[in-house]
Amino acid sequence: MIKFLINILIILLIYSCNSINKDEISTNINSSIKKIEEIIEKKEPEVENINKNIQNDNIVFYYIGEPYFIEGVKYKPEENYKYSEIGIATFYGKELHNIKTINNDINKVTELLGRHKTLPLPSMVKITNLDNGLSIVIKIVDRHKDNTSLIQVSRKVAQLLGFYKNELATVRVEVLSDASKQWKNVTLSLNEPDFDKTISSAPTSVVSISEIDNTNLELDSTKSEILSPIEIESEEIENFNLFLKVFNFKNYNEIQEITKSINDQLKFTSEKNGSKYDLIIGPINNKDINNLVSYFISKGYKETKIILE
Repeated sequence: MIKFLINILIILLIYSCNSINKDEISTNINSSIKKIEEIIEKKEPEVENINKNIQNDNIVFYYIGEPYFIEGVKYKPEENYKYSEIGIATFYGKELHNIKTINNDINKVTELLGRHKTLPLPSMVKITNLDNGLSIVIKIVDRHKDNTSLIQVSRKVAQLLGFYKNELATVRVEVLSDASKQWKNVTLSLNEPDFDKTISSAPTSVVSISEIDNTNLELDSTKSEILSPIEIESEEIENFNLFLKVFNFKNYNEIQEITKSINDQLKFTSEKNGSKYDLIIGPINNKDINNLVSYFISKGYKETKIILE
């Protein structure tokens, strides 16, 4: 195909250059051929990557991703094995059940899974419901697109942590570094070019089955699957108050203006932060925080933080 294109180019140049001498024609041809070869060399790696993705579209891969925006709020995915944050947890239901994730894993409402905006996929985290002290270890398998919540978990996790009926909870999310690194190594190994060859070349031995009975043995994968026990921990949670901090107001008058449109039963304080001001609202409950975060983002205040005191 490449040679064919080059030949066509040569013919076109010859016919279009009657008034040009042979040396000029030769120079033009060589220059054009070089440009074509450079273009082809640049395109070939892209084609190889596309083909590789197509071949491995059912294999879970390790994914971090580039910075991105949700309604103007910027998120920067990264590895952070010391990650520990407090925020609001929500849950997903049947609308995401058996839906493939961004890195070819599967969302399931019946498993201990979660979705997070910046942690690597997959990651292992401990999530603690600060309303009742219950905690559980789950795997992060996907991204979610809700600015108001820190994490979105499966329906199963919401049930086990006791906030299924309330629909949301204040939680602490902590990365489990060792378990997360193990999952990283596993997913990277699965995507090694020679992974299939390694498996097929592994030594095997012939296993003979004695005549226990004359019936045909059929393995039911659903029955033979060994389920690990779910470990739910409980810790004593000290009484605390929730506050919402909203950053980067230009001046105090700006704070006064925006608080006029908010529930007047809430308490407001402000503090100077360099040349700008921060607004602190609270004590406040989970649902009010969720609604207020959404409200402030819609007004252009993209940076908020939940504080426990």
